[in-house]
Amino acid sequence: MYQTDTIIALGSNLGNSIFKLSCAIKELRKIGFISKIADIYISKPFGYKYQNNFYNTAVLLKTRKAPLELINKIHQIENKLKKNKKIKNGPRNIDIDIIFYGKNKYYFNNLIIPHPRAVDRDFVLFPVLDIDPFFRHPNEKKSIKVLSNKLDKKYIIKKLSYRNLI
Repeated sequence: MYQTDTIIALGSNLGNSIFKLSCAIKELRKIGFISKIADIYISKPFGYKYQNNFYNTAVLLKTRKAPLELINKIHQIENKLKKNKKIKNGPRNIDIDIIFYGKNKYYFNNLIIPHPRAVDRDFVLFPVLDIDPFFRHPNEKKSIKVLSNKLDKKYIIKKLSYRNLI
């Protein structure tokens, strides 16, 4: 079976978020090879406003896991790191989402790839831009660079080096 380049977004806003992102990346390395890590973007909360700022990043994960198997492994990682999501768009220790699975489209129950709201969220798209600005969105048929140019950085506050995660 071949490996698929998968772009995974990660976020955290409880406790030591950089440490939690690092732990999640360490766990993702157990299910595939991480070839790139985006910088960290500190962003204002989306949706539920009464919470800490988020720390967001993304990784390029080369994996042999099929989408359903991959999302199950991701849920196991979130459980291990105590995701602790009680409110929609609310505070959490860790949040891990599949944004792109190669150039494939995938629809099964609640798993939709590409992530349906990624192009509207600067805190998702800008880390993806760090990984591959020329990747063409399978639905939008435009590069990440073009899509990100259309977004205002209305949530992003600050950018930190990904080296904080290593």
